[in-house]
Amino acid sequence: MFETINRDHTHAIKWERYRAKNLLPMWVADMDLAAPEAITRALTERVAHPVYGYSHPWTSLNESVVNWCQQRYGWSIDSQWLVWMPGVVPSFNLAVDLFGRHGRVIVQTPNYPPMLDAPGKQGCEIVPLPVTWQDDHWQWDWQLLAQELSHPDCHLFILCNPMNPQGAVLERSELEKLGELCQQHDVLLCSDEIHCDLILDGTKHTPSASLDSLADRCVTLMAASKTFNVAGLGCSFAIIPDAKLRQRWQRRMSDLIPYPNFLGMKATETAFAECADWHQALLTHLKTNRDYLADSLQSFPGMVYRPQPATFLAWIDSTVPGQPLDQLFIEAGIMPSEGKYFGSPDSVRLNFGTGFDLIQQAVEQLRTHARQNR
Repeated sequence: MFETINRDHTHAIKWERYRAKNLLPMWVADMDLAAPEAITRALTERVAHPVYGYSHPWTSLNESVVNWCQQRYGWSIDSQWLVWMPGVVPSFNLAVDLFGRHGRVIVQTPNYPPMLDAPGKQGCEIVPLPVTWQDDHWQWDWQLLAQELSHPDCHLFILCNPMNPQGAVLERSELEKLGELCQQHDVLLCSDEIHCDLILDGTKHTPSASLDSLADRCVTLMAASKTFNVAGLGCSFAIIPDAKLRQRWQRRMSDLIPYPNFLGMKATETAFAECADWHQALLTHLKTNRDYLADSLQSFPGMVYRPQPATFLAWIDSTVPGQPLDQLFIEAGIMPSEGKYFGSPDSVRLNFGTGFDLIQQAVEQLRTHARQNR
């Protein structure tokens, strides 16, 4: 069901960028797995109609999101809170542009590159919030966070939860503490939760805006794109409970940010309305990949992988300071996401959202490289 799909002749960035170097691509965060048959069928039926004109979000599309949030998170949302967007990256850039006020924007580090770049691109100053491994847990310094939130020029915190690249999921108690601090210092939160449906071990995800302390000061960003492997269709949504924030958001995006592609909206509706069983099977497959990779990497010196609940991304740290892992993986014929772009130059991010055969191949290439360099 979850075999590696040959993506030749599909113009897939993941496979084409390093094809000439003959590197196994395990970098950008899309999967080499077929999307659910229900999505393919729904898109095929829609494409059979020969008119591809403008389409705005429709009632059953909104209802699919409302029902998904209720079923998955016990979060009762109003369809009026939804603002449809072409992706989470333009969404958090819009949040910085709209709410950053050319001041200081807090961003966790390491983090995926577009989030690190957003403050500077929108004329703001990035304030890094280091997330480090302490007491068997990825966590930040709460004292530092409180200090930065209290700065008079700080108006926005861009949160990534589940964390990309680490795969950690913030506990409800942590979000409640964050909400109290944001209230105390009158700071808005933009919470990128695009990986929230990729939690592999039953850990509960709490949407930030589902907390009373954050509901009136939070923009939550979600999408079906990563989970159901339809990222190329360009569709996401922001959930903004507070009417005034939502109106400001809609005014700013008017004639600047387009609606999503209508096929992306169709795929999203189908994913949430018809693909729950496929979703559960996917989580089982990804957990198998993650656990095999984690067990295998234990035998390789100089690196440590701490498997986390969420995402199909493995964040691997170097245990030798000043010795980056990216070159080792490239020499082994594997292209990872290089840690230097995430703010951690010695680390790499590895995408295990593929068939089990490619995970085995990657491990074997690492073993061959290790044997040759003893």
